[in-house]
Amino acid sequence: MGIVRNLSDRISALRESPTRRIDAIRERLRRENRDIIVLSAGQPSIPPPPEIRAIMAEELAKESMDLYAYTPSQGIVELREAVSEDLKRLGSLDVKPDDIVIVAGGQEAMFATLMTILNPGDEVILMDPTYFGYKPLIEYFGARIKRLRLSMDDGFRINVEALKELISSRTKAIILVSPDNPTGSIISEDVAKALVDLARDKDFWIISDEAYRTLIYEGSHVYLYKYAPEYVISLNTFSKDPGIPGWRLGFVYGPREITSRIKLAAEEMTYCPPSFAQRFVATYLRSEVRLKHIKYVVEQYRAKRDTAVEAIRRNLPEARFVVPKGSMFIFVDLSKYIDDSDKFAEFAMEKYSVALVPGSYFSEQYKAAVRVSFVWERTDRLVEGIRRLAEAAKAYKAS
Repeated sequence: MGIVRNLSDRISALRESPTRRIDAIRERLRRENRDIIVLSAGQPSIPPPPEIRAIMAEELAKESMDLYAYTPSQGIVELREAVSEDLKRLGSLDVKPDDIVIVAGGQEAMFATLMTILNPGDEVILMDPTYFGYKPLIEYFGARIKRLRLSMDDGFRINVEALKELISSRTKAIILVSPDNPTGSIISEDVAKALVDLARDKDFWIISDEAYRTLIYEGSHVYLYKYAPEYVISLNTFSKDPGIPGWRLGFVYGPREITSRIKLAAEEMTYCPPSFAQRFVATYLRSEVRLKHIKYVVEQYRAKRDTAVEAIRRNLPEARFVVPKGSMFIFVDLSKYIDDSDKFAEFAMEKYSVALVPGSYFSEQYKAAVRVSFVWERTDRLVEGIRRLAEAAKAYKAS
């Protein structure tokens, strides 16, 4: 057996992504010819518009290195200009292209941003529940996590007074995911304004994760940058819209003194973002089909969401959840059926061939919840997957 020595103390903070663990079990069962219904996937099921794919196919046929060469570390100017125009169109924001950094996906956006602002001993406030990806990165950089508990009873609304109690002189940042993963909740305008006022008063960063900003079914996305551009760092990905998760592309915008340093951090990790993905997205953002595609995707996913909601209510009458206003997920409290979502997720996959993500990955309080993705599978398989989930929950309760 090999000997592992002289490793960084901090590397122990990093673990395999929880969803990758679920994927590994699913892949093993697939090799055993099991038909696994995937309610765990955090990626879209609708590809980018065919018109854009056709344009890029023509570009690929050219004898040119434009799509294959290195690009500027901050991203090509055409894409940064297109992102700036898109933020103006969708959010009425005035963000200059030089204040935008193109990165190799949302994960790099998170890593490079936290690398830029955190020092050992800093404190970062996370919502509970919220996206699990931030915890290991914060711990890797030696910072401490505080959690603001949100309640399903009031739709996971942020209580600003309770938040004030968590803020100290060591608070460096608050991370807000809206629409949220896993709850699908959206920050309201009044809460957004209260939060930015608090950031100004207490002098901390607001990291606004906007991965699902175009996937909204009711209400609208609130751009926190609009209210306090000097205190907000916004993280974005093109994995959800236009739907290129495997091509690894995203962007960060915020104050230039921060984005210029995020660019340096990203440069050390990947040197430059993927060139083909940049050209593809620049074409997409400036195309006439951009808004039409968003509308189509939202309509399709809303219909699937409604189907999933009805199926959960029919098959799991004792389950608790809030109908998500955005994102791709329903966060379902199964505490009337199960006591441990980790064990249950493995049980459901092994015995009932349905893949879910345990709620404990996202929350310290909702440990008997699961995250159900409603976008990946066809509608008939989505309904069948929820039926299997219900069977698994009832069997688990009886065991």
